[in-house]
Amino acid sequence: MRVAVVAHRDKLDAGNEQRLRSALAEAGLSTASWTLISKGKLAAGAVTEAVDDGAEVVVVGGGDGTVRAGAGALVHRQAALAVLPVGTANLFAGALELPVEPADVVALIGSGQRRTIDTGRCNGEPFIVMAGTGFDAAMVDAADSSKERLGMIAYLRAGFREARTRKPFEATVTIDGDGIFAGEATSVIVGNVGTLKGGVVAFPGAALDDGLLDVGIVTAEGIRQWASLMAATVRKRQRDSPYAQLSRGRQIRVVLDGKHPFELDGGAKGKAKRLELEVIPASLTVCAPVTRAS
Repeated sequence: MRVAVVAHRDKLDAGNEQRLRSALAEAGLSTASWTLISKGKLAAGAVTEAVDDGAEVVVVGGGDGTVRAGAGALVHRQAALAVLPVGTANLFAGALELPVEPADVVALIGSGQRRTIDTGRCNGEPFIVMAGTGFDAAMVDAADSSKERLGMIAYLRAGFREARTRKPFEATVTIDGDGIFAGEATSVIVGNVGTLKGGVVAFPGAALDDGLLDVGIVTAEGIRQWASLMAATVRKRQRDSPYAQLSRGRQIRVVLDGKHPFELDGGAKGKAKRLELEVIPASLTVCAPVTRAS
């Protein structure tokens, strides 16, 4: 088995790098290539080159942005994605309950366990966890400058501030050709996974291999309404909340009243007035425990 490694040099510390190299050598896995990148988006090109050179498994080391870019390059390719989660949130790794220690990642690769999952596309760009606009995109953008220093605290602080000040915007949402929402919203989230950080279930019943994307439209304003919605989410009773509307489908169109920030897998991607999203069923092979049902 030929294994390539693509890792973000600012995320992969010397200790993890050495442990990964040692674990690969001890497992007798031939390293096709080892590439350190300076920006997460460069993972796509590095992964493509590794697969073209014969890699059967590509270990992507980094945060969700790096993993997203690397995974996008593996859509409908024969090679499998393995993840060494060394970022801040690591939402994808958490959703699939992937190992975090290099030796365990290598052991998983060697075990032959694989899952074939869906991926998503938003305005032509891939995502594997979620896409969103409104509250979540503003929170991600606000936390971006301090997340390396503060970690999850940066997101919590930004989230509290956005919940207190976020104003609604006009949005229309269409799923598979049917209009399901038209009105004021504070967030529109489209998820490929159901479980987020800390085991919070954002979309009850969601699955990575159901050929569908889950859609959440949030209308909560102010701390009190957001607190009510969060309490319902913890109890997995989002559908009973007056501040959330859940649905699912294959193709989703979100039209906004102007250009608003949007995010993919926890990374700010600029602003857009329209989001065109679709699921790509059974498009990515991941080294993951096959017993998990995330």
